[in-house]
Amino acid sequence: MLTTEHLILRSYVESDLDDLLRLWNDPLVQPFVTNDNVTLLGPKWRQATFGAIIALKETGEFMGQGLVSILEPKNRDGTFGICLLPKFWSNGYGTEATKFMIDYSFKWFGLNRLSLGVFANNARAIAVYEKLGFVMEGRKRQAVWMDNRWEDVLTMGILRDEWERQH
Repeated sequence: MLTTEHLILRSYVESDLDDLLRLWNDPLVQPFVTNDNVTLLGPKWRQATFGAIIALKETGEFMGQGLVSILEPKNRDGTFGICLLPKFWSNGYGTEATKFMIDYSFKWFGLNRLSLGVFANNARAIAVYEKLGFVMEGRKRQAVWMDNRWEDVLTMGILRDEWERQH
């Protein structure tokens, strides 16, 4: 179990499944975390090097999940993703969890870079990533049909030396 000022990041346990399904099926969350059709999602465990349940330290309440996957170990390149239940948005928790997971990944996995994909209409997430030092690396135009319109998918990344200079 890992902790930050307000959060606990812990391993997945079988009893988390109901909370994860509630997170993935939340109508405010699901459009931002999947390219698939918006539909009820069943158990879908992803391969991750660092996967954590994010809980509120004060109460232990389930808040969401964060993942770092290292798909290119030779290149020391990881991919980051996070999602929180809407009731925890706009309180700094996403920033706190993201900052911790990025720092942990650079220090403990020896990564040289972390990348992520984010939908262009997710201004809240983009602001967090930019605040933490991620830079825009690309835009896949009209990549996802969402809410009866096309959305772009943005690629963002941060290098280890950029992270170390800023934090």
